[in-house]
Parts: sequence; C-alpha cells; structure tokens
Amino acid sequence: MSAKILVLEDNELLLETLDEFLSDSGYSVRLAKSGKEAVSFTYDEDFELFLLDVKVPDINGFEFLRQMRDIGCKTPAIFLTSLRDKESLAQGFELGGDDYIKKPFDLDELLFRIKAVLSRKVDNDDEVKIFGNFYINKERKRVFDSGVELDMNLKDYRLLCLLIENRGKVVTTEMIVEKLWKNEVANLGSIRVYITNLKKTFGKDSISNIRGIGYRFER
Repeated sequence: MSAKILVLEDNELLLETLDEFLSDSGYSVRLAKSGKEAVSFTYDEDFELFLLDVKVPDINGFEFLRQMRDIGCKTPAIFLTSLRDKESLAQGFELGGDDYIKKPFDLDELLFRIKAVLSRKVDNDDEVKIFGNFYINKERKRVFDSGVELDMNLKDYRLLCLLIENRGKVVTTEMIVEKLWKNEVANLGSIRVYITNLKKTFGKDSISNIRGIGYRFER
C-alpha cells in the first residue's frame, strides 16, 4: 500500500503539480487549500506524511502542525515555503517539523526528501520523546536532535534511558550502579562525569542533583 500524503497548499497551480507528480511517483495524495480543511481531513484519515505550506488561509502551516503535535500525532512533516529567515526555519523544527524546503524547489529534490523522511520513520514503540526535538530510538540505541544523531557513548545512553524511564523521580546511585555496571566495580566519580555529559547536551537544569541520594531528570 502506498504512503498517504496530506498536502496543504493554497496555490492551485502548485497544488495540481504536486498532486500529479506525487501520484505518478506512487503516493496516495489528499489536497487541502486551507488549514481548517487539512485539520478536518485528519479526523477521518491517517497520513504517513504532511507537506505543509506555511502561509495558507484560516490556520497556517505552523499552527496546523502545532495542533497535530498537541494531540500526540507524530506524522512526519516537511514545510514547503517561501519564508527564508532563520527564525522561521527554527520555528518549523521546534514545532516538530522533519524537513524544510524553500520555494521554488525542484520536484526531484522534493521526492528525495520525502523518501528520506519516510525512511526515518520508526514505530512509536521504538521512539521515546525526551523533550523539544530530542528523542531516543530504542531499536538503534541512539539519541537524535531534530533527526540528527548525537554522539553519545553507551553508558551515557544507558544512564539517560534510566533517567527518562523515571522522569520526575529520584534515581538513586544504587540504581545507576546496577544499570550501568551490574557485576563490574562501579566508579562513583564516573557517574558525575556521565551526568555532566548529559547536562552539556540537554542543559544544566535538565538534571537535579539530590545530595546524598541520586539524580532526577527535570524536563
């Protein structure tokens, strides 16, 4: 079964071009000319990808994706827009966008980006959101920021997973030793190093030190 793509675009000529091109490329396409129309389509259909213009009537592309993410929808999204400022680019990714292509664009390049985004899609059970654009791919044992893999050693990864599993709760030093070292001799000084590494990645306020007990992930 072909992937189903929701296209939000108010330029009728471009909309028709995308419909023909994507259909010829083997995708099932649903067309929306306004944000409200796009939202209504999501009530009745499941999509594998959103292609979103930003400047559209009623609900703009950014707000559409915000609403989708607020209800837990993880469908990948690519923004198609004439906006060129870095602030707009940052906003698109902060809202959970997966890619961003500026108008005018080459259709073949768009197809490459669509295939790349769909190939990165993982089952919800394999993906754990940390906060913002950070997430864990449990199957690959990797951590990503906006789709970009972070350089993280195995013990950092295991400690992060332990903290995320107990988000908002205190993870004791004993729990960390059991998780990271098991039958090995633990070096308590190393725990502080791994905690420091995680704070460098996620911010110094992301993890609290509960003196004499352990640590708590605050995000």
